[in-house]
Amino acid sequence: MDNTLRERRLHWLEHVFRMDHQRMPQQALYWKVPYQDTRENQDDQERTAGATVNKDLQKMGFTWEEAEVAALDRHGWRRSVAQCVQLDTG
Repeated sequence: MDNTLRERRLHWLEHVFRMDHQRMPQQALYWKVPYQDTRENQDDQERTAGATVNKDLQKMGFTWEEAEVAALDRHGWRRSVAQCVQLDTG
């Protein structure tokens, strides 16, 4: 189940990376939510979508910036995602 969710998140990320920067999902991807510095909010930060996607990218061996460039090559990105998911299952 985790691999299926990871694969879908990464396909979604590829789609959003290729969007025009004026589109809402593209803008939302880079929004920074201001948090007060409390213990509860630190825990919440670790459970954000961005943190989850960052963990997925780390499993692929990509930084955020590398992923932005790699997502422009649709077929290469999908091969990388498939390899990551396949390695994680077997």
